[in-house]
Amino acid sequence: METKWETVVMNGWENKDDETKLIEYFLEVVVKYPNSARAKFELANAYDFTGQENKAIPLYEDAISIGLDAEYEAYALLQLGSSLRNVGRIDDAIRILSDAEQRYSEFPSISMVLGMAMHDKNRNAEALGITLDVILRHVKTSDIVRYRVALENYIKDINS
Repeated sequence: METKWETVVMNGWENKDDETKLIEYFLEVVVKYPNSARAKFELANAYDFTGQENKAIPLYEDAISIGLDAEYEAYALLQLGSSLRNVGRIDDAIRILSDAEQRYSEFPSISMVLGMAMHDKNRNAEALGITLDVILRHVKTSDIVRYRVALENYIKDINS
């Protein structure tokens, strides 16, 4: 019988106000499903939430290498990149997030975190270009539609 991950996850996050219970819950999930990429992802997510990025990072890496569906792989790559950024591994974060952005361009949050990582490395023109590009790709207001060609040209100028 397939695990109902939404229920497992929802039950675990009922403990979000008690970090110890939250971590213990997801540790038990990993014990119950030791070969599950999703279980490792959820434990990593809990560690991340509690500010324990150094414990989250190898779990995200394990979950990705075991194999997640596309949606959760995108989340894992985003969260891995964010955690790497938070622990000061900016170059690793940029590498992971750049790859993730290419593979999952439908997730603007990846581009946003990549822009922050670029900013952390003082690559401000690239950070601005990424941020403006993601807005242009995902926001469809009448003014952006109207000025799209001009905005695209400005973004090209920033990126060159």
